Amino acid sequence: MGLYKYLNRIRRLDALIRQKNTGSPKELAGKLNISERWLYIFLDELKEELNSPIRYDHYRRSYVYEEPGSIAFGFQRELSKREEKQISGGRRSLKCEPLYVFVQ
Repeated sequence: MGLYKYLNRIRRLDALIRQKNTGSPKELAGKLNISERWLYIFLDELKEELNSPIRYDHYRRSYVYEEPGSIAFGFQRELSKREEKQISGGRRSLKCEPLYVFVQ
């Protein structure tokens, strides 16, 4: 699977989880256009590799995050000395310029 397609699936899954609108595993697999077996592999990867606190809520019939948050990917660049001084009085920090922004 291509990286762009994979990242878009993650973005779609993240949005559905934050909306608490995934439905059952079978329904979610259909929404993501993957098999139910691949869905479980996909969810396991997100849990293990990205430490995503995802669980299935039987009452809501949806996957949910156990704590507030979202999955985001992006490019991080270091700030220039001038930017550092303007923001933090010279303390070193990083600024994230995201490839994808997931805000709802």
